[in-house]
Amino acid sequence: MGKRPLSIAIIAWFLGVFSLLGLYGVMTIGSNPQAQKVIEQSHMSLQFLQIWGVIGAVVTITAAVGIWKGLPWGRVLYVVWNVIGILVSFYTSPQQAMIFVSILLFVVIAAFLFTNRANEWFQTRGLALSREPQR
Repeated sequence: MGKRPLSIAIIAWFLGVFSLLGLYGVMTIGSNPQAQKVIEQSHMSLQFLQIWGVIGAVVTITAAVGIWKGLPWGRVLYVVWNVIGILVSFYTSPQQAMIFVSILLFVVIAAFLFTNRANEWFQTRGLALSREPQR
């Protein structure tokens, strides 16, 4: 399978663009009075949230590039990082309802990353998850 599935292209662009927007938001959060109110309700400091946000954006951009190029580790990185991020969010987020929106979005994206077409495309580019034993 030589052509990248449209769902993979959309996911990679979505992750990349929204990571960059998130990075901008993390860098400007200190000057936003509404964000300051939310941070005050959080269990973490502004500095921790900024560092966590930058790390998250870098990891997600890296995963998006891997997904775009068809490298199997890109989708695994995306899944692992998001599971970690969701677990951390349960502790740090004062708005627990928003976590469930994140979980829903994560499940939808992960489902598309592991469809049969996606598996075939990732498999042509390197070691990928295979349903058949290799000989």
